[in-house]
Formats: sequence, structure tokens, C-alpha cells
Amino acid sequence: MIKHWIFDLDGTLLDTAPDLARAIQDTLLSFKLPTVTLEETKTFIGGGAKQFVKAALKGKGDDPVFFETFFKAYMIRYEAYQLAHARIYPGIQDVLTYIQKQKINAYVFSNKPHALTLQLIQHVFPNVFKGVHGHIPETLPKPDRTMFDAFANLHHLDLKSAVMIGDAPPDILFARKLGIPCIALSYGYTDIKVLKEHQPDLLISSAFEIIPSVKTLEKRR
Repeated sequence: MIKHWIFDLDGTLLDTAPDLARAIQDTLLSFKLPTVTLEETKTFIGGGAKQFVKAALKGKGDDPVFFETFFKAYMIRYEAYQLAHARIYPGIQDVLTYIQKQKINAYVFSNKPHALTLQLIQHVFPNVFKGVHGHIPETLPKPDRTMFDAFANLHHLDLKSAVMIGDAPPDILFARKLGIPCIALSYGYTDIKVLKEHQPDLLISSAFEIIPSVKTLEKRR
């Protein structure tokens, strides 16, 4: 039985794009730079906060001093906005209820900054996840596994009975590095063609398909 379910956060458990978009739009305007749309913002999500900001700056953040100033301004805004409109995707609450009833260990491993990941999970999903981890400065984000190895040891997470569930290429590549199956979600922020190119074990379009998908993976073992 697959007893350890590892979830991404943005685009997987929660739709956080509106708050991310508001934060980056306000920051761009404050620096008198061209703004970005909500749909553009969605395509920037997945690789961590600094990659997100670099994408939004569209080449205007090459100067490291300017970039750090802009990044700090963005983070102040996002921390202020991030609890405003975050929305649980349809079907996720059913998945988490099932996990708790079945005594399955659930985790969040995200490229969102660690403190903000903890804040968001505690606000929306208190006391649901056995472990929660976000990106820590000066470490590599997913798909690098370095920080995850310490996280797995801390929580006695057995990769032989684990699955990764996420909406972006870093999640698929991360699962491959861990040697575990990945369920990719097309309802998040990545174009389905891109997800198919990365060849996840299963590709689904709704969170309501997560539980039967894990059962399918169990039958393949």
C-alpha cells in the first residue's frame, strides 16, 4: 500500500495565482515597469519565488542589486496578500478526508518560501499534514532532492511506499530523482502538452481522480 503521499502546494492543493498575480502586478507598477496578466502569472509558478520574479521581470532583473531590491518588495506584498484569495481545488478536501480516515501520511513539499508555506498550510489545512516544507534560501528548489532527504529522515518517510502529486515539471523530475511514481495534475498551472512531454506515471484532470489513481499505482506494484 502507498502510505506516504507527497503533495505540491500551488496549483495542486490550492489555487494561489490571484494573490501571486496581485503581488507581482503591484510590485511591477511600483517600479514603473510593464505589468503582467493573471494568465501570464500562472505560467511563472512552480520553480520557486526567485524564478517566478525573474520570469515576471522579463529580462529587466539582470542587475543583481536591482533584482534583490525588487524581490524584497515583492515578498513584502505577497506575504501581505497570500491569505486573501487562496482557494482549495474541488476534490482536494475529499482526498484529505480519505487520507485521515485511512491513516495515510500526507506531506507538502513546495518550492514556495518555507515560512509562507507553513503559514498557508496552517491557515487552510490545520493539523492535516505530517510534514510541511518549503524552499529555504541558499538551497536548491525541486527537482533537487537534497533538502528532501533530511525531511524524509525526520518524518520516517519510506520512499518504497510513496507517491508524488503535483502540477508542474519540477514535481515530475523530483519524483524521478526519488525513484517514486508521480501523478501529474493538468488542472494546475502547466500546459497539458508540457506535462505529457515529461511523462508522469499518470496524468489526471481533476483532484477527484487522485484516490483512484493511487489505487491504480498500487495495483502496478
